[in-house]
Amino acid sequence: MSSSPQGSPNPLNALLGASIAAGLGYGFFQLLLSMLAKLPPVDWEGSSLARGISILVRYLLVGSVSLITFMFAMVGLGLAAYGVQLLGERLRDSLRRAG
Repeated sequence: MSSSPQGSPNPLNALLGASIAAGLGYGFFQLLLSMLAKLPPVDWEGSSLARGISILVRYLLVGSVSLITFMFAMVGLGLAAYGVQLLGERLRDSLRRAG
């Protein structure tokens, strides 16, 4: 199997990756809001074990989706900044060549 050589980083690819990551982050944020709206309140009159398990599962679900949301948002932001940096470098190089 032959693999094609990797070219230099492209600002368009970085911005495309940023938009995909931001879209996934937005989707997970909507999932988080939906989960928070639809999760039933904790029953304080139930047994102590059931209440503890209910709170643990709630924290695990909300915490993991929050972490995934933050991760995709930060990756999208970082890729967008990297794309802008690459675009600036390309513009600076083209101005050097022209001048």
